[in-house]
Amino acid sequence: MNGTTGQHGAHFLDRVPFDWSLPASRELRDLLSSVHFREEPVIALAQQAGIPPASVRWGQPMAAVWHDLIGTARNQDKLRALLDQIMAGPDAALAGRVGELLRAQPVVEAPEPPADAGTWRHFHDPDAAERRIFRTGSYLDVSFLRRGMELSTAVARLLVTFPDGRQYHGTGFRIGEDMLLTNHHVLFDGSDGARPAAAVEAWFGYERDLGGRDLAHVRVPCAAESAVGDAAYDWAVVRVAAPVPDGTAVVELPATTDVAPGDRVYIVQHPHGGVKKLAAHHNVVRHADDDVVQYWTDTDGGSSGSPVFDERWRLVALHHRWVRIGALTEPPEYRNQGIRIDRVAEGVRRAGRV
Repeated sequence: MNGTTGQHGAHFLDRVPFDWSLPASRELRDLLSSVHFREEPVIALAQQAGIPPASVRWGQPMAAVWHDLIGTARNQDKLRALLDQIMAGPDAALAGRVGELLRAQPVVEAPEPPADAGTWRHFHDPDAAERRIFRTGSYLDVSFLRRGMELSTAVARLLVTFPDGRQYHGTGFRIGEDMLLTNHHVLFDGSDGARPAAAVEAWFGYERDLGGRDLAHVRVPCAAESAVGDAAYDWAVVRVAAPVPDGTAVVELPATTDVAPGDRVYIVQHPHGGVKKLAAHHNVVRHADDDVVQYWTDTDGGSSGSPVFDERWRLVALHHRWVRIGALTEPPEYRNQGIRIDRVAEGVRRAGRV
């Protein structure tokens, strides 16, 4: 199985019982619970799809509600009807993302390399998903918002296609006139990270306004054959093959950075392959060394390749995964992790890409 279809080649939506071991299954649940997080509208959607509300266990956290609703809908052969109701709603971005999951080859998060690979070799985790971790907050000067809006234009959703037709989503950002930076595991597939993508597309301006209305975005093709990177430090760059939108910022790739435990970091990203988001809570740095920066700032599937900024919007890391700290027999601490930008910048410059 390749994570998109189940046994006997059936689409993941058509498996009975619903197969939660497939990445597309979990992405569907997490996507729907992140958008439809109030119970009453979800009950209405279930009724419109012909699912008796009494057959679903309500009153749980919404991720658990959606887990139960999806499984119940599949058992009643009404899952596709439920998704049709969702896609007929006013949220065009959600409809587009669900549509990607409905494809014969669903678009899912780019698979991460083994947990003991590269610079995270000292961390051993039984899971490889992105993670939401903690709660905290802080005061900021309002100028922070202005600069953040400027730099956020550099961040794009990536749609990556491999020669066998599989498609994955991730995040990337502009670091030069025609150059985008993301994770190696987003642009290169396989256990050894050697198989390059056949096509890459960057979606600039894929976001919403404060009224929840989808803004027009621009899909920019990239020259997939130009991609180079380093699996050990999980970075890769690719050239755009067409002009990016006017006003798109360039994020400076610093030679050195100053980041330490207790600092706060912010991540502009495309979680779940959806519209652009800013993670600005739970954002304390817990660890920093010569290779990695670990933080509580939120991410989700699809956030791989996002820029990690400090409070002055200086790039400090390239986000790539989460890690579990502590022995498996002890209560864990979960952290998100980025490759320190010093290491990335060294490699990009050695490759002659900036």
